[in-house]
Amino acid sequence: MTTISVFEGPLCCNTGVCGPDLDQRLVDFTADAAWLTSQGARVVRANLAQDPTAFAEDAHARAFLQTAGADGLPLVVVDGVTALTGRYPTRAELARFAGLEAASEGNPGTAAEQPGAQACCTPDDVASGACCSTTSTTIPLTDVTPCCADDAR
Repeated sequence: MTTISVFEGPLCCNTGVCGPDLDQRLVDFTADAAWLTSQGARVVRANLAQDPTAFAEDAHARAFLQTAGADGLPLVVVDGVTALTGRYPTRAELARFAGLEAASEGNPGTAAEQPGAQACCTPDDVASGACCSTTSTTIPLTDVTPCCADDAR
């Protein structure tokens, strides 16, 4: 099975989909990665603030940080090969990396393309601390519930 590892810059939580000013690119990528996982692919995310050990332990991530620095992130590694740097992959790119058919009529597009799509963490969630937990680690997306649903509320 293909493993897609995404090494991200410092984020507030393991997905970055929290805080008062949501970055739509993170919202879209989180939805796209969850879709890819639902298709049977393995996606592992690590962000520099929450899991610096993952960067230190991975030769690709360590070398990338030494060369490009944190400003060059995200780094996408597919089965040990650098596939993309400096931006998040699209759903079609993720599907291609995983050897799956790209988003088509039977597969919804990114969260931004879905009618009525919205971020999982509203400003009220953030204010109440219900958005994302303060602890995180490098975990496959299959091990988390979408949209931080089981985090502290």
